[in-house]
Amino acid sequence: MRYVAWVSLFALIFLVLPMTLASGNAPQNRDAPTVYIVGKADYDGDPFKVHLRGATNLPPKSLLLINVYDSIGEGSRHLSAKTVAPVSADGFFEATLATAPGEKFRHNMVCNILFMPKYPSQEASVLAIVGSEGENLGFPRNPQTEQHSEEYYLSELIHVP
Repeated sequence: MRYVAWVSLFALIFLVLPMTLASGNAPQNRDAPTVYIVGKADYDGDPFKVHLRGATNLPPKSLLLINVYDSIGEGSRHLSAKTVAPVSADGFFEATLATAPGEKFRHNMVCNILFMPKYPSQEASVLAIVGSEGENLGFPRNPQTEQHSEEYYLSELIHVP
């Protein structure tokens, strides 16, 4: 009888449990060492539209400012109209960007996804987590965190093919 109990326990620990974990039924841990924003922008040739989707571990209802430029650095042109994307409860965001007046989208652009504590105005529940000046965004260790006038913000630059 003891032999059957040990064999059953062995089967449970070494056969059933690993298969259960591998099947995706295990709880998902979304912790990260710092706050992040990731995104992917798709341009399908429509000169007036770019679609963006992404994920973040910023609090739900955080507002992300999204801009598309023709290049990086001095002399670059802002091609998109003002776009703000809210972060959903599960950490995803999505936006369809339109062009600024007189501009057209094209291949090989740069999309900047920004989170700033003060612009656009964030909800109190968001500021309670990130800090009113962005002081909880992980500066200076977080590679996406920048500082401007005593305020910290997140910035993610992505290529729009």
